[in-house]
Amino acid sequence: MDTIEMSKKALHAEADVLHKLADQIGKTFIQGADMLANCTGHVITSGVGTTGMVARRFAHLLCNVGCPALFLHSGDSLHGSSGAVKSDDVLFLLSKTGETKETCDMARVVSERGSPIIALTARSESTLTRLSTLVLLIDLPSEIDPYQGLMSVGSSLAMAAYCDALVYALLELKGTPREWFIHGHPGGIINKLKEEH
Repeated sequence: MDTIEMSKKALHAEADVLHKLADQIGKTFIQGADMLANCTGHVITSGVGTTGMVARRFAHLLCNVGCPALFLHSGDSLHGSSGAVKSDDVLFLLSKTGETKETCDMARVVSERGSPIIALTARSESTLTRLSTLVLLIDLPSEIDPYQGLMSVGSSLAMAAYCDALVYALLELKGTPREWFIHGHPGGIINKLKEEH
């Protein structure tokens, strides 16, 4: 198989996973969206590696729809930063396997405080699922990632897409107006749109 065909095959495989992801949105998804929408503190997103990058992006998007959020690296949390998570916050953790050591250790610390934890993972039986208040389970076939599922490529895309769906749900639940979104972007092209109106 040449490089072009291999690349096309990868994109088709990712598209197929995203298409099937839509069918996995149901009652638990709504419960998660409600927990985020009704959070009286901050949504603290966390992960390591590729899922950490997805978590950082998710926190940014949540802020855009009126849901105060911050990113906290799971590794840093084990060296004092977990103190940022309070009882009125919601901790949103991402881990494909549910066994990422730093993320699970962070969940242990926070769960002992009684703070609610939402986990986004592909494994129903894992350390992280046992430590979480609510589990958002997604089906991620191993072939979506290189090296027999070891390198998070398509799986991280699917997790980001699932988070995007939550952003759309929160936009509906919170009813954040377009004007509020524009007001939060005083820099760049969005600010120019405000000036034009």
